[in-house]
Amino acid sequence: MRSIFIIYLFFIIFFFEAANAQSAKRKVEGFEFYFLDDWNRQKNPEKLLETFAEKFAAEIRSESERLERRIPQDAQIFVSENSEVFRKYSGQPGITAAFYSPESNKFFFQNPESLAKRGILDTVIKHEICHFLAPESKSSAISFWMQESYCESLYPTNPKPSSADLKFPWSWEKFDEECSKEIRTKSGAKKKILYQKLFLWGSWLLKTKGEARFRAFLEIQSPDIQNIYSQFVKSRY
Repeated sequence: MRSIFIIYLFFIIFFFEAANAQSAKRKVEGFEFYFLDDWNRQKNPEKLLETFAEKFAAEIRSESERLERRIPQDAQIFVSENSEVFRKYSGQPGITAAFYSPESNKFFFQNPESLAKRGILDTVIKHEICHFLAPESKSSAISFWMQESYCESLYPTNPKPSSADLKFPWSWEKFDEECSKEIRTKSGAKKKILYQKLFLWGSWLLKTKGEARFRAFLEIQSPDIQNIYSQFVKSRY
């Protein structure tokens, strides 16, 4: 009798968790959208998800047309009720606005209403779509932070640098090493400085070399990158 009760209790808990973790679902233009809410406190998750799905679909159509690239399908997009739910399911810090995982082909977003109140919803969506549509690296020598620099320069999700005192190493190797290390930091202060540097470097590269060449660097790292980085550093001092 006790074993039956335990099984019954487990079933109830499992069903409750599953039902509340995905309280709303939509499919729009080949993309699956889910609303994640552990405690079902959102008043109208269906409407929120519908509005977000339409905005996401419109943004990805616009960006794919701009890049003249076909939209990949089958991605899943998860919208979180709050930062704790976002952290639980994405594995990212609660202060992160959104996250795209190329390994699982999944997007995770904080609550769109909260992002909208901060005035960053549109930019955050575009930023993550930028990662989604970015060229795949054909070399293990290319660091992930280069893609972050590309998307941050196009659609900045952090405050733009207000100080000219940011110091850049003179060599590309040192800069690459520094960014590869700091991109994994959990320190909010260090992350802020890193993203300011990524924005400055990416914006300069975008302006002087063009987006097509920047995207080419994300696929295959050219030996020219060392000389190009040297030009960037000299332009700052």
